[in-house]
Amino acid sequence: MRTYLGSVAIFCVMSTTFLLELARNAAGNDAGLLGLGALPDSGQIHYEYWRLLTAGFLHYDLTHFALNTLLLLLVGPVVELRAGTASLLLIFLGGSVASCAGILMKHLFWPSQGVSLGASGGLFALLGAGLVLVFRLPSQSRLVRLRLLVPLFLGLTYSVLPRVTMIGHVVGLVVGTAVALVLPLNAVSPVLAGARASSSR
Repeated sequence: MRTYLGSVAIFCVMSTTFLLELARNAAGNDAGLLGLGALPDSGQIHYEYWRLLTAGFLHYDLTHFALNTLLLLLVGPVVELRAGTASLLLIFLGGSVASCAGILMKHLFWPSQGVSLGASGGLFALLGAGLVLVFRLPSQSRLVRLRLLVPLFLGLTYSVLPRVTMIGHVVGLVVGTAVALVLPLNAVSPVLAGARASSSR
């Protein structure tokens, strides 16, 4: 039975931080979330650059957490199976930090009230990487591709809603796509090995 340690680790960190939010009555509370490491939409982080990392594991409320958990369940195993645990974590963390940096830059030019947070930047990075990997490997079924194309469409549609920062999703998507495009195919081990074995018969 295959285990997805990286996907499980991301879920555990997300869950732990959300439980911390609930314990401190910070969920749905801008001031409380800011105290836990969210990004201020004023764009002023006062050299607290660690917020670029912590904001990516916080969630505004239960709905926000549930949606990102669902996206993780859909895309995490797809990427981890094809690229490995280390690449999964690298893509998620890189996409998350880059996403938060993009949001911060936006708010430096267009400050507003509130906070920005959530794992969706890192998850969109995984989504972009997953799409590249399943299209780079000719053996992938249409069902696997559809499993990623549907959340891509729904996620981008959701991004236009109020209080949702599209720039964070787009930056994450670009980062994940770029990493997967340069990822050596020989690093995409189990699936690629099976595809090569089948084509050589």
